[in-house]
Amino acid sequence: DAKGSIREIILPKGLDLDRPKRTRTSFTAEQLYRLEMEFQRCQYVVGRERTELARQLNLSETQVKVWFQNRRTKQKKDQGKDSDLRSVVSETAATCSVLRLLEQGRLLSPPGLPGLLP
Repeated sequence: DAKGSIREIILPKGLDLDRPKRTRTSFTAEQLYRLEMEFQRCQYVVGRERTELARQLNLSETQVKVWFQNRRTKQKKDQGKDSDLRSVVSETAATCSVLRLLEQGRLLSPPGLPGLLP
């Protein structure tokens, strides 16, 4: 204040100021290329696919997961705040899930199209 008195700042107990900051991951050009290619194929990568991609790129699964989360956020921002965006994202996620099941042979035919596949 104007008199120059000292004030004590009380921080939340959960705030750990002594902890070192997390290091920022720097992806190589090859890693970024592969991540972008996978993102273009399917915006959601989970399970064995994420495990395998992380192994191939020499990254942790968490790094791959966070990269995809950030990339989806970037895409939403780039597309703007369209009213259709929520339905596009949910349709994309559903489509990716169905395609993944079809590729793995766990789904005999797409929902709503019985008997399409042998």
